[in-house]
Amino acid sequence: MNKIALARNRETGTTSFDNKVVWRRCILSGKKLPTEFLIRFVIDSDGNIVPDLSESLPGRGLWLTGQYDMILKATSTGAFQRVARRSVKPLGKDNGEFLANLIDVELAKRGLFSLGLARRAGKIVVGFEQVRSALKKMSVNRGLDKSVFVKSAILITAKDASSDGQNKLKALADRLGESGANIKKFVLFDSKAMGKAIGRNQFMHGLVETDIARDQLYRAAKRLAVYRGDYDIACFKGSETASLNLVSVE
Repeated sequence: MNKIALARNRETGTTSFDNKVVWRRCILSGKKLPTEFLIRFVIDSDGNIVPDLSESLPGRGLWLTGQYDMILKATSTGAFQRVARRSVKPLGKDNGEFLANLIDVELAKRGLFSLGLARRAGKIVVGFEQVRSALKKMSVNRGLDKSVFVKSAILITAKDASSDGQNKLKALADRLGESGANIKKFVLFDSKAMGKAIGRNQFMHGLVETDIARDQLYRAAKRLAVYRGDYDIACFKGSETASLNLVSVE
């Protein structure tokens, strides 16, 4: 069995979207969470713990809260073995760090792949001035019947962007948020990785105006942000934050 191929679980990482929320129980915390906050694992014929990021591999699924620290704790405490009721071992055969790092890499690849899709679809604007201009043009449109059409977008900033540029765009996005716009902010990749994803050398700031609820880039970026513990950066609200607060790795 090709372990790396299984960990990637399909190059495209495409997801079907609907309004049905599926809940599963975390094998470590015992809490039920929506599967978007969990990672599914299966045990292969050799007893290896294999991540199933596309949730499509055959066999009994073992669901674990999708956070780096939870992977380490589940492997070190024998949670997988207890639930599987057999001898198991993480990929890399260490204390779980190889497995945890592998998942981070694969989630990042999915995020960058989705960024490339946004570029090919002509959805993304890149560059500080271009992003600032696009944000300034965004507004909450109110119809004659006083109904509200909420603009939504993903603001993605490189980790190596200057703090000045980050703060200016964040402040502008926050003001839009106060007026009712739905702006999700992520700082997950460096400028070279983001640039490579869209066929450029690098870029520091990007904006994707999109339907957040159905956007593949948003879902991929959110999942990676959850995994890394970047809750504030991901700008989660409402039930998302509440769900995450159910879990403790202490």
